[in-house]
Amino acid sequence: MTTTDMEKADGEPGSEVELADSGGAVVPAEGGGDDGDFTKPTALFEPSETPRSEAIRTRVILPILLPIVSAAAIFFYVINVSRVLLAGGEWGSLVIASILVLAILGTVAWISAHPNLRTGSLAIVVAVLFLFIGAAGLTTLGPSEDKSNQAAGPSFQQPTGDAVGSVDVTAEPTLKFNATNFDTVAGVNQINYLLGGGTHTLVFAEKELNGFELAVSPSKQKDSGKVELKPGTYTIYCTIPGHRQAGMQATITVSEGAASSGGESTTATTAAK
Repeated sequence: MTTTDMEKADGEPGSEVELADSGGAVVPAEGGGDDGDFTKPTALFEPSETPRSEAIRTRVILPILLPIVSAAAIFFYVINVSRVLLAGGEWGSLVIASILVLAILGTVAWISAHPNLRTGSLAIVVAVLFLFIGAAGLTTLGPSEDKSNQAAGPSFQQPTGDAVGSVDVTAEPTLKFNATNFDTVAGVNQINYLLGGGTHTLVFAEKELNGFELAVSPSKQKDSGKVELKPGTYTIYCTIPGHRQAGMQATITVSEGAASSGGESTTATTAAK
């Protein structure tokens, strides 16, 4: 294209041209030389939601849902992990806790080593972790239940026969019984527990008498109950924390033979002074 041709083209209205850098063709502009005839270009990317809906989502919905979801996740985690630890026993729970800590540290280290991890992959890892914790909690649901009532056996049933002897025990305010040993005879015995001061209980250390308990306090000065004793030695003590360690413990020595007149057992042989 010559210079003359270019001048002619420039002189003609509605014939704007564009020259390519290297032998390009002449491209006439559509719509003539009038600027108002050009069609405005449209945006390539449209916003997916209006600013109002986005503000509601980010400023209202998410601030409300995040604490609720977090609390639910923590509750789920604590409940199921607690079941696993309870089912593990004393040493098993220690091993499980150590494994759990190592697993958490390893997972965090792995995530830190992969900063470009996709959100979807991270969500899958978290979902698998929670499924594992939930399955472990359901599996150990039975073994983690409290077995104290089962271990204690059925509740103590007092004998219905007449007492052949009785033992009078006084709870002193000095955290002592009134004696360190009480003598009685074999058979059904009535234990009379008297208050000397404070609040105290009386139980037997022997397993066959689990469930038998007497209690005295300022509002209940006396308590009594029947037990069947065989020849031998029994241990009684107070279950209030610290009382037994302070010396609130004694023995009952049971021997063969008839009871004393009036159905009373012999008195304590050793005073708790």
